[in-house]
Amino acid sequence: MKLPALDLLPNRPVLVALGGLGLLLALAVGPVSRAIDAQAEIAAARDRLARAQAASTRPPQPAPLTAPDADALLAAFRARLDGLAANRAVVIDAANYEPDPAQPTLPRLRAYLRGTAEGLHGLLHALETEAPLMAVEAADLDVARAADEDGGRPLVMRASLTVRGVQLPPPPPETGGRAP
Repeated sequence: MKLPALDLLPNRPVLVALGGLGLLLALAVGPVSRAIDAQAEIAAARDRLARAQAASTRPPQPAPLTAPDADALLAAFRARLDGLAANRAVVIDAANYEPDPAQPTLPRLRAYLRGTAEGLHGLLHALETEAPLMAVEAADLDVARAADEDGGRPLVMRASLTVRGVQLPPPPPETGGRAP
């Protein structure tokens, strides 16, 4: 059986129009999909820009307590405690350095203090909010002496604090400009 020639078909203009429409759709899909991808990338970039702008308006975080070695870190911790206790009713009984084998650059620093509840509260608040920043890992509070209303003596408390300091790693050895 022989097929009729295309020029004899009555639907030839419709077939040509559908073929042209299909070609136009095929050509339009590429730019449209690239435009949709570009729109998603622009939205992500705007989100990153908004987060960066918000971060730039925040005040900088205070630096943590750092020192190059254990003795310097303990001395800096003790000096920080002495400075904070000077304006408060707080006495520093002891300050110790305790290395942490699991985190060698974040040793524990322990302090044993006595003072009024207000003095200890103010010292703890200053440790956690003022530079150099120290996060209190553990704190034990106990009554050292009860208040004496008749004698006018305030309540005296004992506090045992554990904070983390940052021990800076030693600088890399000098190679004199040569590769090791």
